[in-house]
Amino acid sequence: MTAVRGDHELDDVAAGERASVRHRAAQRTAPMGGSNRLFSVEELAAYLGVPKKTVYGCWRQWGLRGYRVGRYLRFRERHVEEWLQTREV
Repeated sequence: MTAVRGDHELDDVAAGERASVRHRAAQRTAPMGGSNRLFSVEELAAYLGVPKKTVYGCWRQWGLRGYRVGRYLRFRERHVEEWLQTREV
């Protein structure tokens, strides 16, 4: 490999790096049937039929993955659905 490359070679390397970044990003997408929609605490409480206070107090115990968006707590819909399936009786 030479220390100095032509402009064309640099373009090829840069294009390859961009392609690999896109490939890695594609691997992190939601599985089929899953939704990346974020629930607010209010929406999750309404969806589960529990008070907001219960969501704030129990989401870690329940094993739900929470995300901080600014000062707000959010939950991915697909993670909530997965969690609910583990609670099925």
